Amino acid sequence: MDVLEALNWRYAVKKFDPTKKLSVEQIDRIKKALQLTPTSMGLQLMKFVMVESKEIKKKITPIAYHQPQIEEASHLLIMCRKTDVKSEDIDSFIEEAAAVNELEVSHKSMQDYDKSLRVSLAIPEEQQKIWMDNQVYIALGNLMTVCAVEGIDACPMEGFDRKRLNEELGFNEQHLDAVVMFALGHRSAEDYRLKFKKVRRPLENLFQTI
Repeated sequence: MDVLEALNWRYAVKKFDPTKKLSVEQIDRIKKALQLTPTSMGLQLMKFVMVESKEIKKKITPIAYHQPQIEEASHLLIMCRKTDVKSEDIDSFIEEAAAVNELEVSHKSMQDYDKSLRVSLAIPEEQQKIWMDNQVYIALGNLMTVCAVEGIDACPMEGFDRKRLNEELGFNEQHLDAVVMFALGHRSAEDYRLKFKKVRRPLENLFQTI
């Protein structure tokens, strides 16, 4: 699909067809798209947890206020950020960047990059958390567009008890914090949202030229 046609086609699906599953190839493309998603400074201080287990979905349902998408969707993606920025996060990123660019970590450009990252992230922990939350939302926006172009139905979900989910799935021990969930699959013909047309504000209300 043309990207504008695809964006007009997509909507936040409220009822999925549980009999239709995404293929391995489709999930692989989703994963690769998320791997390529832009983030500030390229650090990608996040983890994407793909839930396929029916048992785990059932545990999540009450934590997400019994929204049917949790169990009806083919896959459920939990988009998490790290709880805080550690020195080793920067170390590992610089090592990877050096390897990809066939440079030594000691190369001046790598050392300058390392210093820039540490200076930029020398901010209070609360600001770090807000910044990392925002990086997950950048990935979410990218993912919604990718799904639309790929013809995959989806629904971003913020309606869940973040603290309970972190405890239930053991994210605290992994130093992860769930930010948003993303249900993927195929829309049901019975989804009530299909009756409604997409509503967006007129271009002249959204844009200003100065």
